[in-house]
Amino acid sequence: MKMYLGSINDKVWDVVENEFVIIDPTNLTNNDKSNKQCNTMALNAIYNGIDSKVFEQINDLKKASEVWVRLEETYGGTSMVKSSKLYMLKDKLSNFKMKDDESIPEMFYRLQVIINYLKNLGEKVKDEDFSHNFLMCLPRFKILRTIIFRGGLKDITPNEVLGDVM
Repeated sequence: MKMYLGSINDKVWDVVENEFVIIDPTNLTNNDKSNKQCNTMALNAIYNGIDSKVFEQINDLKKASEVWVRLEETYGGTSMVKSSKLYMLKDKLSNFKMKDDESIPEMFYRLQVIINYLKNLGEKVKDEDFSHNFLMCLPRFKILRTIIFRGGLKDITPNEVLGDVM
């Protein structure tokens, strides 16, 4: 039977997302063998993507699903931690200002980091909202800001807005 790369990747991800159980380790079924192989592939992929300090936190686990849960809890947090992070980031965004000693690209980068963290926590942030926040933080570009607003922010990416400002 021919397997395509997509189905192999799906199977590997399946052992990461779902715990599998081997009932009789001395008499492995084809499915058990496949799960073990996919688990090994998933663990190798995870190990290759982390540094040695993170590896020390997970090297006692044998299943990719257990490793994934630990990494999610450690770096993503529980739902309560995520909710708390989300509120803190929203507060940072609403109080965001350009620093006195900061260049426009540096300020754009700081704002982009906040937006990316929000997106990683599942918050929907439109590019036009990002661009609007960025433009509103510029201390002395009222005429340029007005021109860009008149052109509309729906069809322009934040990076294009940065380019227009620069």
